[in-house]
Amino acid sequence: MIRISDVSDISEKFCLIHFQDMKLSHIDYPKAIKNKLKEACDGEFSSYLLDPKLTSLRTICEIIVDRELSKADENTFRLFFNIAKEDDLKKGIQKFDIDRLKPIQFFIKRENYNAGVEYLEILAIMVDFKPRPLSNFIKNDSLDSPKSEKTTDDRKSTFFEPKEDEKGFSRKKKIGFWILGFTVMLLAGYGIKELVVPEKQCMVWKGDHYEKIDCQDEKLGLIHEIVIPFDENEFELRKIKVCDTTTFLKNGKAIVWYGKKDGEVTFFNQDGRNPENGDELKEITTYMINKYVGECD
Repeated sequence: MIRISDVSDISEKFCLIHFQDMKLSHIDYPKAIKNKLKEACDGEFSSYLLDPKLTSLRTICEIIVDRELSKADENTFRLFFNIAKEDDLKKGIQKFDIDRLKPIQFFIKRENYNAGVEYLEILAIMVDFKPRPLSNFIKNDSLDSPKSEKTTDDRKSTFFEPKEDEKGFSRKKKIGFWILGFTVMLLAGYGIKELVVPEKQCMVWKGDHYEKIDCQDEKLGLIHEIVIPFDENEFELRKIKVCDTTTFLKNGKAIVWYGKKDGEVTFFNQDGRNPENGDELKEITTYMINKYVGECD
């Protein structure tokens, strides 16, 4: 019979080995950048990052461009700032609408703010976080620091092939040991199914709605649209068309929200963030209805 202490010891060793080999995912990316950001706040750009004004964030980008950029970082900058390959990168950044940097500002200032991958890639360059972009980060070996193959092999050998004279296992205990190990592996497999066989757990805004995408898509780091982790409530957000017969209020409460981008007002079916620039949506008001809502066609 296998003792409870044996089960506990086996489970602990199995979990240690298993999670050391766990692959990184998109969920770890903002956490890792946030940790690097804390270091950067004591570094070269500390005066800009400790009080992250939009103009300060743009200035960091300008300074970085003056240095030697890798091809990948240059491509990331050009995609984000919408600057053609033949155009001057620094001048393009200087002309860029800094309001689009607000998600980066919010990510720096707010503890639990989830900026889209597009913004995280820019911040990763600002604070020199590596490995970047997201596709390279996910390919990194594990959450642990890299360890030699010998260390890992030794641990696996110690766990799966204990010597009878050292562990004192009888033949029956060895059989029970292997059965238990297999059971633990099977149960753990169900528990980490989404990590081993990842589902589409990110979403990207497409015109007037969100669509699910694979967070581990290798092209994800270069997608120009705003990509964010999947959120069940946020996923239901829709851009809607309104006119003077639209119902804007129900029982005195707003059922339509609005946002602005480049001076244009757009309307949405629920509260949340404007997918086109990351700004918080606002409840509709009588003033906004009278000023921006026209007659129905």
